[in-house]
Amino acid sequence: MQEDNTTQEIEERLSERLLGNDADMEYVESGFRIDGSSSHIDISATALMEGGGDIMVDATGQRGGFGGPVQPEYRDAPFALAFLLHLGVVFFFAVTWGFSAFGQSGDNSSSGESTSPPGYGEDPSLSVLMWLVLLACVISIGISALSLRVMMHHAETLIQASLVGSICFLGAISVLFLLLGAVWFAVGLALFSLWSAWYAKTVWIRIPFASSNLRAALSAIQTNGGVFAVAYGVAGLAVLWTMVWSLALVGLIYKNQDWDSCDEHRCTNTSVPMLFFMLLSFYWTIQVFQNVLHVTVSGVVGTWWFAPHDALSAFSPAIVDSFRRATTYSFGSICMGSLLVSIIQTLETMVRSTKKYNRGGLLTCLLECILSLLSRIAIYFNRWAYCYVGLYGFDYISSGRKAIELFRAKGWTTIITDDLVHRSLRLVSVVVGALSGFLGMLLGKAAGWNSEGVVFVWCFLIGLSMATILMNVVLSAVDTVIVAFAEAPAEFQTHHPALSNNMILKWRQVFPEDCGF
Repeated sequence: MQEDNTTQEIEERLSERLLGNDADMEYVESGFRIDGSSSHIDISATALMEGGGDIMVDATGQRGGFGGPVQPEYRDAPFALAFLLHLGVVFFFAVTWGFSAFGQSGDNSSSGESTSPPGYGEDPSLSVLMWLVLLACVISIGISALSLRVMMHHAETLIQASLVGSICFLGAISVLFLLLGAVWFAVGLALFSLWSAWYAKTVWIRIPFASSNLRAALSAIQTNGGVFAVAYGVAGLAVLWTMVWSLALVGLIYKNQDWDSCDEHRCTNTSVPMLFFMLLSFYWTIQVFQNVLHVTVSGVVGTWWFAPHDALSAFSPAIVDSFRRATTYSFGSICMGSLLVSIIQTLETMVRSTKKYNRGGLLTCLLECILSLLSRIAIYFNRWAYCYVGLYGFDYISSGRKAIELFRAKGWTTIITDDLVHRSLRLVSVVVGALSGFLGMLLGKAAGWNSEGVVFVWCFLIGLSMATILMNVVLSAVDTVIVAFAEAPAEFQTHHPALSNNMILKWRQVFPEDCGF
């Protein structure tokens, strides 16, 4: 009875907001407004903000969107051209030098000469490397698909399991190190396990809030199941790209590396610009794949939210339109944000490598910390910016600015920092990557590669990248749900009342003062 009264109260308050006096509203540059007389909702429209900071949907369609034509304007086009040019360069390296490297490997194998640097085993075929890459990609995609299936039916359980599982995993590794005699490692991991237990206890009360967001997001993408086909397609492109990139890298190494300068641990004459370009290429392309999927999912969830009649089937028009916008008009914005993140990640990787081999110093450690912080900030900015790119088609900078302004106006700066869903799915991605790395390491050893660590890291990174692309479907949907919930809660109540009531109840339970309901 109490829950029925609460639900009735929620519906009455939303009705008041929907049918209330518009005199207290002021125009803002972006957002939505509810028009009760309209049966067609357009996104990318003019917004109205109430004095209390509530954003509502405008059906006037001034900027086009889900229900109307998208404004045919290519955003941040120079970055799209730069990305395509860089792809051409990598393909050139792969075709020109990559295949010839295979030929050199075969010739040297027949003559009994080893083409490998010292410490990497006797004459491991380069084809083994390519098979390891392919296998790591396929295995990671399969495990990720199974994980997504489980999430659809056990969202809250998944979050709980991720918290408890991390504690148990750290505790088990700590005991293992203790048995091996590595006392300090065991103590460190034990302390980290205790910290994880404290964190789980602290955030346990927020699990219903996180699971309500995850439930709404999964409902949206489950209704439009074809978005997973897009994800698998993007993952397939990532597989092909990783193969081409690996071929190009091997070709560059065979073309430019003097193996006589290498010892059992490293090569001293490796070209730094070459490594920087190839690392940047890998990170940039993977980021672009992830963000194309992010923008596509945001568009699909937005259609499901505001115009569900266009998002009612597995391969609805919303999926096709959203993917087309992500790969055409908004592609430059995607490349721009992805480039910013990938530059930071590349620099961070190279600094970490320098620290590992040269032992570094205080300056190196400080630089690594700064780059790590910048990477987190850039990724966080992209997380919300690309929701707006997918919903509105704005350029990259404007999208990020408008997202931040929205949350500040709503007073949700505390709410959006809750990261339970992202932490849970990141753990799933890491597990997938670890399984891919472990399997790759076993196969690499069976093929004659003595450097198991190199093979493990290689396959782990590939598996992690593949899993991250697929998990991005859910993460993007969750983030878009939060943005749309801030923009137009009344539309959610109108089209999906059960999910809306559940979210409002959970939000009020966890954030009674900040949620605004």
